[in-house]
Order: sequence, then C-alpha cells, then structure tokens
Amino acid sequence: MNTLLSVNTIVRPLLTATITVILLVSIGKTGTVHAAQDEHNTAAQLSVTPKPCVALRKGQTCYLEVTFNWQHPKVGNYCLVNATTNHTLQCWEQHTKGEFSFDFQSSMSHDFALRKQASTIDIVSTTIPVAWVYQSSKRAKSTWRLF
Repeated sequence: MNTLLSVNTIVRPLLTATITVILLVSIGKTGTVHAAQDEHNTAAQLSVTPKPCVALRKGQTCYLEVTFNWQHPKVGNYCLVNATTNHTLQCWEQHTKGEFSFDFQSSMSHDFALRKQASTIDIVSTTIPVAWVYQSSKRAKSTWRLF
C-alpha cells in the first residue's frame, strides 16, 4: 500500500507537468489563446496568422501582413487593441466574432488584446513575436584597411 501511495505522489505531478508543457506548446504553434474570464465561465478566442515576424538582422524592422480572428460567445461591443502601444486597431458593435488584417511593422514583439469597448481589461490576448535570422554583423562597419 505504501508503494502505491508513493508512486501516485511521484507520477501525478510529472503527468500534470507533461500536460501543461503539451498545452503550452500547442498554444505556441497555433497562435490561438483561449480564455475563460467572464462570470459564466465562457471562452473567448483570439488568433493571429501568420506569426512570427522575421527580420534579417537583430534590431531591423520586420514587415508582415497579419490577420486577427476573434470570437466571443456573447454579443457585445469589442475592440482589438495593440496592448504594447495601447492603440485601438478596430472596434465592432453588437458582434460575436470579427476579422481584421493589417501590415505589422516593428523591430520588437507586440501584444494584442480583445477588450470590451471603453475598457482597459483584456478578455483574451496574443503576441506577434519578432525574430531575426542573424544576431548581428560580425564584420566591422568600416571595410577600409590600411595594410
């Protein structure tokens, strides 16, 4: 009996950690984040495709046309907001879902969120990560040599 109890205390945390890692990896691959944050425990969704935005070198601006898709089980007035800059991209009145496309241009990652209109509380959020191919130039800036 003690052996069974000790196996359960060891295996159960490992299984929980494995499920958590699988869930986080699947969220990262699909770009979809689900949230249950209102009083009826219903789930809102926000996804962005494609992602990530890739620049050639670190610090350079990357350019990417992205499309956001969202849905919420309740009809309402919702806004898509760049949470990094607190800039409202688009609002919808009396909708349960929406789509918005725009040209993303940045040298750093940005967070985006779906909010109720005139609210600062995120219902659900996602990120457009910025990555680069090369860390930095290994050559000196000047190509002139005396000898």
